[in-house]
Amino acid sequence: MARAQLPPHSPQLAIVFGSSWFEQSLLLGGVRSILGGTPVIGGSTAGEITPEGPTKHSCVVLLIGSEKLVWSVGVGEGLDHAPREAGHQAAYQAAQGLQGHQRIGFLTFGDGLATRYGDVIRGMEEVLGTSSLIVGGLAGDDLHFSQTYQYANDLVVSHAVVGVLFGGTGKLGVGIQHGFAPISKSRQITRAHANVLHELDGQPAASVYEEYVGRELINQMHSGGMTRQRIAYPLGIQTGETNQWLLRNVVSVHDDGSMDCSGDIPEGSWLQLMIVSRNLALEAARTAALAATQSLNRVAAVILYDSVARRKLLGERYLAMEVAAIREVVGPSVPLAGCSTYGEQAPVGVASAGRTGVHTGSVLIVAVGT
Repeated sequence: MARAQLPPHSPQLAIVFGSSWFEQSLLLGGVRSILGGTPVIGGSTAGEITPEGPTKHSCVVLLIGSEKLVWSVGVGEGLDHAPREAGHQAAYQAAQGLQGHQRIGFLTFGDGLATRYGDVIRGMEEVLGTSSLIVGGLAGDDLHFSQTYQYANDLVVSHAVVGVLFGGTGKLGVGIQHGFAPISKSRQITRAHANVLHELDGQPAASVYEEYVGRELINQMHSGGMTRQRIAYPLGIQTGETNQWLLRNVVSVHDDGSMDCSGDIPEGSWLQLMIVSRNLALEAARTAALAATQSLNRVAAVILYDSVARRKLLGERYLAMEVAAIREVVGPSVPLAGCSTYGEQAPVGVASAGRTGVHTGSVLIVAVGT
């Protein structure tokens, strides 16, 4: 279907969002049987997104053909035990294939079960530079939290990060927002390491968190799995910008009162408990779409990474409304494809400026154009 809509250009890049419900090697084999040697990038999902809205148990393919863009695919494996090296490997491989062309941005798909994804990004920055645009999403497995998959050309891998480095004279526009608002007083992160939050205001983090969410939810967090209650009240870390919060979900709680979170926790920062409504979430989606498209003269395609937390917390009907709101901004005829993710990566603060961070609970829009 995608191939039939692409003339007069030949497909030069395929971005594939596939349900983990499928046998992954056969799914990718089906794509390759139509596209031949066209470069492929993508991953398994926690739900797929089409121009008409959300869907499940499906394969969504976005094909790109352009005279102004070039690209190169890279793969980094071993993310479960050497995340920084995996990010370095993926970026280095992609950069080697793009020699002689101006770099535009690195679009990635990573293992959604990784706990140290900040290290993956640091590895990419070692190759591409800290000012390079790095955006992407974490692959899902339909909320089974067992194994996710990443696609690169003929490969289906796990515990990996794959990416496509865009180059040439085109542009990538980026917008990321979440719409969550604070509902508690600020607490200072007095002890943290990587993605583990140890203390808030000098007290065990779990005891402070329990004051807001109750003992029953804390007990549930000693076991894994995502529930609506777990994601309803994420932690919001204040960034350098006024009224900007970087979201973190609490993944698990330990007996010593520390909490594993969905991304790095910067010690010394301030933190608040957050909550969202449909209206705030929809407004965030519109704002992200405007940010992604404002620097482009022409939008050729839109890639949508949408946190599965939004889908689970606000429902399928909300997600359909979100896609419709985004299409109102980008235009009804612009090709759009995406997925629900286990996490998002984008510059923190103003889009396309600053270093890339790990996000959750967010809608990330990447616009491809000129």
